[in-house]
Amino acid sequence: MRVTANNAKTDMGDGRFPTLGPIMSAPAPALHSRAFPLALGAAVVLSAVFALLLSSPLPHSTRETVSAMGFLFGGVSIMASAAVAARRATGRRRRKAWRVLATAAAMVLAGNVVTSLFGGDAVADPSLAGDALIAGAFVVCVFGLLNLSDTPFGGARLVVSWLDGIVTGCAVLIIALVLVFSRIVESGEVAERPGALVFPVLDVAVATVALLLVIRSQGNRSFYGLVAFAYVLWAASDLGFAVANVQDAYTAGGLPDVPWISAYLFLAACPWHPAATRDSAPRPASGRVDVQGTVLVFSLFLVAAAVQALSPGGPLTETLAAVWVVLVLAVGARQILLVIDNQRLRGGLEQRVREKTKDLSRVTRQLEVMLNSVGDGIYGVDLEGRVTFANPSAALALGFLPEQLLGHDAHERLHGAEPGDTGHERHSCYVRHAIAEGRVVSSEEDVYRRRDGSTFPVEVTASPLLDEDRISGAVVAFRDVTQRREVDRMKDEFLSIVSHELRTPLTSIRGSLGMLGSGTFVELTPQAQRMVSIAVQSSDRLSRLINDILDVERIRSGKLPMDIAPSEVGVLMRTTAKEMAPLAESEGVRLVVGPTPGRVLADSDRIVQTLTNLVGNAIKFSPAGATVRLESIENDEHVTFVVSDQGRGIPADKLLSIFEPFEQVDSSDSREKGGTGIGLAISRGIIERHGGRIWADSELGRGTVLRFTLPRAEPAPVEAPSDGVAPRPV
Repeated sequence: MRVTANNAKTDMGDGRFPTLGPIMSAPAPALHSRAFPLALGAAVVLSAVFALLLSSPLPHSTRETVSAMGFLFGGVSIMASAAVAARRATGRRRRKAWRVLATAAAMVLAGNVVTSLFGGDAVADPSLAGDALIAGAFVVCVFGLLNLSDTPFGGARLVVSWLDGIVTGCAVLIIALVLVFSRIVESGEVAERPGALVFPVLDVAVATVALLLVIRSQGNRSFYGLVAFAYVLWAASDLGFAVANVQDAYTAGGLPDVPWISAYLFLAACPWHPAATRDSAPRPASGRVDVQGTVLVFSLFLVAAAVQALSPGGPLTETLAAVWVVLVLAVGARQILLVIDNQRLRGGLEQRVREKTKDLSRVTRQLEVMLNSVGDGIYGVDLEGRVTFANPSAALALGFLPEQLLGHDAHERLHGAEPGDTGHERHSCYVRHAIAEGRVVSSEEDVYRRRDGSTFPVEVTASPLLDEDRISGAVVAFRDVTQRREVDRMKDEFLSIVSHELRTPLTSIRGSLGMLGSGTFVELTPQAQRMVSIAVQSSDRLSRLINDILDVERIRSGKLPMDIAPSEVGVLMRTTAKEMAPLAESEGVRLVVGPTPGRVLADSDRIVQTLTNLVGNAIKFSPAGATVRLESIENDEHVTFVVSDQGRGIPADKLLSIFEPFEQVDSSDSREKGGTGIGLAISRGIIERHGGRIWADSELGRGTVLRFTLPRAEPAPVEAPSDGVAPRPV
């Protein structure tokens, strides 16, 4: 560009600072999530500042300087942003594109500088070199823009993309022919300088590519839209300059320079967009993309038609007619291809729908077979609690046919409606909890009523029925536990009867053996004495076993007597250690009582019984020379009792089952170590009756740590001596 102080008529390279715009039409990298809003805001503010300065009554030379500085600042900003984007881009294709665009930016900046410095030199006219650099930059820029496209289509989609390019190019060309080229031709400049149309043609080409990127982009429409806006703004200014220049109406440093500078600033902000440096992964074409592309294409078509209608006639009528023919044919071909492609996609979609429907029907039949073959009763309810389905097992257990349950209120039909019924109240019903709160209820006990009015006990599991994230009802599975309860009752009754019936003769046997062993009736030989001693030990062991069985039965029935009172933890620990010392000594195990702080609310005899069970197991399964340690930990709410050993340990899958009656880690333990496996079950029952909990931590080969908690009692008050003198610590 020849930027001079006068309004001299120049060739189409004049004012070429604005041609820096094409460089940034490609997506720019997002270097920081907060950088783009700042860059965009700066572009808006600086555009307003330049508009105020160039419309102010400043001297013309000052405004020319301001305009030139705006072009140079914008150009340098674009080149720097493109270079940073090329360095920070993550994808190979995106890095290549930004390098090309940075090169184009440097070419345009160099061309503008040459044109600006030598625009008034009539001898050598070096501005031709500047115009050549700028024209070459346009070609390089188009190549870079095409590499930034994120829509690599194949087949019909590729043809549609080319047709979109033809339609877009024709629409932009029609607008340029009517508004710009016709006036240039009328001015006679083309006859004097055929190169007068070079830059307008390049403007149309680059603007067409920028608009095509928006039309065919799969994502990041905001970014491509910003780039297209800047290019349209730049192209409109450049083409307006071309018309004004041939009419000797252009003056550097005026308001017409503001759109150019604004386009530069907006293009410099584009590299900071969050998606500018990422290669977009190819995505399947969607109907939404087709709709948006069609809207944009036909919008350009309508704009071109409106411009043609408002400016009929002119020197390029035949050229316009030819372009219109190409445009209409391209639009028609585009729509035909889209219809064919959409029809193909629709056929494929219908086929997939049929396949999915068939698969869904097969899965539905499988689910029906599974529901019908399950022995447990299963029924579903809606949000109002009405039965929506019931499997045959549920209907049979309740004395109905499956269809007779549908639509009825599950709560009224199954429980809670009879006077004196022990079932759940409606507000506390597990079905209501599942529907209203999304809560899964497991192993809930209830009593269901049959059609004939009889009742039977059930164990219920209720789960919410979810439709994505929304609760649409609940599914309830129930099992008749009448037989199981009867078996449990008979088992408990048998144990109770057997235990009580065994206690009476066992007491007599133990007493007789004691009298016989004391020599009251006859003097026993040493061999006979040993036999009697063995019989006494066996009877004591049998007595303890009976007592344990009775304790298990009392714990299950909730009839285990408890005498709760404050007890010192240290006393309980030392009492246990004293009782278990003989066993520890006989096994060669060292029994240690560590720190035992705290005071608990407990039945001291039952807690000593629990500790005896735990310590006995620890001694029994510890090797000779090992240590069994007793200690406690106190906090604000409870005291934790700890019994640790150095034995063989317990497998992780047995840490819970060892607290069940008659369960042992190894079935051979009953033969090698003795015991029945009910000591820990009794211990758990005792601790749970106190409101505590008991658990085990173990590592094979490293020992076991058994812990249980008891409620903490307040420390015993310290009574002051009668003479009023406080006791001194010893």
